[in-house]
Amino acid sequence: MKEFYSKAIVLGRKDSGEVDGIIDLFTEDFGKISAWAKSIKKIKSKLSGHLQPMSFVKARFIQRAGPRDGWSMIDCISDDDFLDFKTKERYDLLPLINFLNKYLFEFQSDRKLWAFLSQIFIKKYDANQVSKALLKIIGFDSDKSSCAVCHSKSVEAFKADSQIFLCGRCALKFSPDELLLFK
Repeated sequence: MKEFYSKAIVLGRKDSGEVDGIIDLFTEDFGKISAWAKSIKKIKSKLSGHLQPMSFVKARFIQRAGPRDGWSMIDCISDDDFLDFKTKERYDLLPLINFLNKYLFEFQSDRKLWAFLSQIFIKKYDANQVSKALLKIIGFDSDKSSCAVCHSKSVEAFKADSQIFLCGRCALKFSPDELLLFK
């Protein structure tokens, strides 16, 4: 069994059984992975505090084979490079983190995206600027687009599952959970 190590940002966390969980991470070296974390809901869990969404961590994990194929979290600690920055106070970036968790493919490493995510927490960028820049990095430039419904040049939202831009008026027709807003 091989052991892997990478810096990561926690994108999300789901329950799996009574005391276990599934942690969604965007890692510097492997892209997005979902790792099984044993006993993270126990009171004495040493991992639970580190594995909260929007936390930067240094993670160790293994790739499992057999009936529970996938990744298992062995250990993690908070990343010292981000301890001085109050990354968990950037609640305005939570929709962006949820968007990434929902729409990134697993095992697609992207150094440019990793560098971008590292910087948006260190420097105080406006959440709207961040959303536009993120879309540009992943291949969707809002500057040269128009609303897919009414063809207005003033786009304010991106609907990822359809890969379309929408103006403010047309965006109201969809659930806010389906959209990434940037105005």
